Amino acid sequence: MKKIYGILGVFTVVFILTAIMSPSFLTPYNMERLILRTSLFGIISIGVAFVIITSGIDLSIGSIICLIGCGLPWLLVKMTVPLPLAILIVVTLSLLIGLVHGVLITKLKLQPFVVTLCGLLMYRGITRGFTGDQTQGFGKFFSELRWI
Repeated sequence: MKKIYGILGVFTVVFILTAIMSPSFLTPYNMERLILRTSLFGIISIGVAFVIITSGIDLSIGSIICLIGCGLPWLLVKMTVPLPLAILIVVTLSLLIGLVHGVLITKLKLQPFVVTLCGLLMYRGITRGFTGDQTQGFGKFFSELRWI
């Protein structure tokens, strides 16, 4: 319990110092941006926490997010796939990756560390290959998706 109070105390001190040093920190716009930006990490953290709590480890989550995050604009802009189909493709790919990892770990009894480390390297390589090692964006198209 002392650890929680310590972390909460440090967070509070940083919050107060930032509010004092930057007058725009407590504005409604900044608070909204802060919540939107951190909510993604919160959602990802829930999945990762579940894996860690059940005595597993997932090293590939960042590379999977990178693959899917670069895959959607690539499908929409470069391959001109319709939006509903592109979303269906990336969600299905995410689910298939999780299914393959689950089968390799539970049915074939491979170590989670090895499976997810290999996944990390493989998905990062695939992403680098199809993006040409460049960042992907929506360009001037799909402005309603830029918040993603």
